[in-house]
Amino acid sequence: MTTKKRKLTLSRIEERIQQLPLLPSVVCDLMALDTDSPFFYDKVTELSQADPPLATRVLKIANSASSVHSHVITDLHEALIRVGTDKILSIITTLSVARVFTPVTDQQKAIWQHSIETAHIAKFVAIHLKDFNVDKGLAFTSGLLHDIGRFVLFEMTAKAIDVVDAKGWDTPIELPEVEKGVLGFTHADAGFIAAKKWQLPKVIVDMIRYHHNYEINEHNEVSAELRNLVLVVQFADLVSVLIEKNPEWPDWDEAKLTSEIRSFCHHDSWPKVNFPVNELVKELPIISIECYQILEKLRLR
Repeated sequence: MTTKKRKLTLSRIEERIQQLPLLPSVVCDLMALDTDSPFFYDKVTELSQADPPLATRVLKIANSASSVHSHVITDLHEALIRVGTDKILSIITTLSVARVFTPVTDQQKAIWQHSIETAHIAKFVAIHLKDFNVDKGLAFTSGLLHDIGRFVLFEMTAKAIDVVDAKGWDTPIELPEVEKGVLGFTHADAGFIAAKKWQLPKVIVDMIRYHHNYEINEHNEVSAELRNLVLVVQFADLVSVLIEKNPEWPDWDEAKLTSEIRSFCHHDSWPKVNFPVNELVKELPIISIECYQILEKLRLR
């Protein structure tokens, strides 16, 4: 007698989701850290900024009910300082028996690449889009975690990611509709449920929920802080997908890259925003190299 396989649903995700497993390379690097080193916090920050599942753990602990601080932490380095060495050591000890997963296909590896790229681009945009008043640390964390729902799907069944991507989608704007057709829900739905369960900071939970809502600026009930943050992440998301879909982009001259970003990384429902496209075009090769180096350290290249 065979057991009928249960369909993947949001209810099932809510039942099963606890903590995401980590990349084996991150676990190994954390276990090898010298806690007496003056660079200890910097190294843990570096690893947290490269692995979204680890970042969620750090933020959850830093903002836990047991914390005596009332200030919500959304910057990973600040979160680690609040957590303190003892708790970091506890995390590292726990990781000795943590579940790990190893992405195999190009689509699975691309999840990390996209998250890391989006984080770095979002931080750059936040720094240069001064009128938005989006904190650069929050922008980075939001870019890193915006697709945490894709990691949730990977954990539940890696095939879900492969099946969705096999259907073909060209922009992040199309992705939710493809997911609805295949799964009946989106990775934003899955990520929102998981982020709430993990008790991540509300601004990040809401960002995950709305990061594919391109009409968010029309919702007056949503705070200006969240609207601006979502727009920064959406733009960074689109830029990352643009360069991933066009691996020949480093050969483009600045005029072509500028034109492609202005045409591809845009939604008609957005308000008029003076995104720092010219500055980004000049910086994008450097950002790309930094991200590539991170992926090499993660053994994803």
